[in-house]
Amino acid sequence: MSAPAPPAQKLLAAFLTVMLFALVIFGLGAAFDSFGHRGWGYVVGISCCIIMVIAGLAAARRDR
Repeated sequence: MSAPAPPAQKLLAAFLTVMLFALVIFGLGAAFDSFGHRGWGYVVGISCCIIMVIAGLAAARRDR
């Protein structure tokens, strides 16, 4: 069993995860804007992030 991560490492991981999700959401918004549907890009981006969070939680529970 490994030692728990220090608080600063957890904070950095959370910050980088939020930045990744922002990149996905706004990147898909910009990509869909080239077709004139920026709002749908945001919806698809947020949906992808929700799916990633659910998959991460499911994997964490399975590993216990």
